[in-house]
Amino acid sequence: MNKENRRRFLMRLLLGSSMNFLPLSFRRKSAALRCDVLVVGAGSAGIPCAMAAAARGLKVFVIEKDSKIGGTLNITAGQMSAAGTRLQRSKGIEDSPERHFEEVMHLSNGTADPNIVRLAVAQAPRLIEWLETIGYPMADEAPAIVYNHPPYSCARTYWGKTDYNPVRPGEDAGKSLLKTFLPLWENYLQSGSIRLFTNTKLERLITKSGKVRGAIARQKDNSLLSFVARHTVLATGGYAANADFFRRVTPQAPRLISSARSTSQGEGIIAAMQIGAAFRNAEKHNITVGGIELQPQSGRADFWSAWARISTPSARTPREVYVNNYGLRFMAEDEPDINKREKAIASQPEQKCWLIFDETALSAGAPIVLPWTTARIRDEAQKGGCLWQANSIEELAQKTGLPTNHLTATIQQYNQAVQKGIDEQFGSKSLQFPVKQPPFYALLTYGFSLVSFGGLHTDAQLRVLDTSARIIEGLYAVGEILGAAATTGNVFCSGMLLTPAVALGRWLGEHLGNLGS
Repeated sequence: MNKENRRRFLMRLLLGSSMNFLPLSFRRKSAALRCDVLVVGAGSAGIPCAMAAAARGLKVFVIEKDSKIGGTLNITAGQMSAAGTRLQRSKGIEDSPERHFEEVMHLSNGTADPNIVRLAVAQAPRLIEWLETIGYPMADEAPAIVYNHPPYSCARTYWGKTDYNPVRPGEDAGKSLLKTFLPLWENYLQSGSIRLFTNTKLERLITKSGKVRGAIARQKDNSLLSFVARHTVLATGGYAANADFFRRVTPQAPRLISSARSTSQGEGIIAAMQIGAAFRNAEKHNITVGGIELQPQSGRADFWSAWARISTPSARTPREVYVNNYGLRFMAEDEPDINKREKAIASQPEQKCWLIFDETALSAGAPIVLPWTTARIRDEAQKGGCLWQANSIEELAQKTGLPTNHLTATIQQYNQAVQKGIDEQFGSKSLQFPVKQPPFYALLTYGFSLVSFGGLHTDAQLRVLDTSARIIEGLYAVGEILGAAATTGNVFCSGMLLTPAVALGRWLGEHLGNLGS
């Protein structure tokens, strides 16, 4: 085994890559395909990057491991944020990218990358105004202040008319951006400005004299393609569906429960690390609360199929008691600070939050689970996979495995607090529903991952850096491959996941060739 194959073998042990590590001489070879720009990943960052580069007359190849394009654009809730836009001015809202930057850094407690955030917020208003010119169906309510995450001080969040509606999530929810891009994308494909290779997975990056010269990719029939490019852009997304890699880089986290697309495996990150790229910020991992594992031990919590509304008490006053795996309350159910709610649930054993409620609470208003009806909740409770029903609290404890003595004492103490109107334990101010009317219900929810927080380290121009903070020439990264922490820190700032991916993807495509490599 020569030195190069030995190095790659050791990287395989470290990263758990599924790469084929046979010596290159043993592989089938094909003539190299040459282009100006190779974009790896046709998702929220890769699509606008490729289109912007093609608009400049560059020859663009795009490889996508899925059978269709879109990546997370197929599942996103579609929220974007931007400051200083025409829409804001039309509604009398005074705002600026600088103010947006300051708020993101404040809300993230300074844990976001200021260089990446500053570039993202500077490009965000350009993105919003460009979208309007290409037919994006902006929601009439936008911009607005939203409360899914720590709110901004003014209305600067945008979404499409068919995007996520917390009451009626339709089939087209979140797909406004993808549908807007598709006609433009097809035009570029038909003109030959962009050549797309689907079912084509990144194997490794090609380097020569310390510079990235392209990539080797594997097709569905297991054949290899060699791409030679002046500029290689990694837009492959994150690793939030790769339990093995997640465990390696986030050992302090419990079992991964993910709502990310199954394609979020981190191949781009792994390939870049194999040539010395720096990886950072995995320790800033943060959860989304309310995940429901419909199939026990599957590691999947499909946001669109079932999601417990426990992230924003301002949108739905809790009618349930929150308990942990010990059957004990651990926070005020109406805690208004979203960050505190997420951190409280994240600190519980296995990041589990059990919701205990009775028939009166179930029937008193909007169901706790979206998009389920009250009838669906009753039906699911009969199955006992993630939701249980019983005629007494003792029986409920037996069915769920929660400690009977703890759960009964917790519910008794909670009911007494409701009767007094004072929650001496946690200070909840919305004690309206005692847990007294059978049948009783227990819903198991988890902290789950929508995105991954660790990612490749780049400079302010999105050029990938190695572990010594030196630029790896010819290699760029954009989108979730940077890690959510780069743009939102260890919290969630509204619109600071999707917006940077799309806006910076477009910006990078416009500037490739003028960034010093």
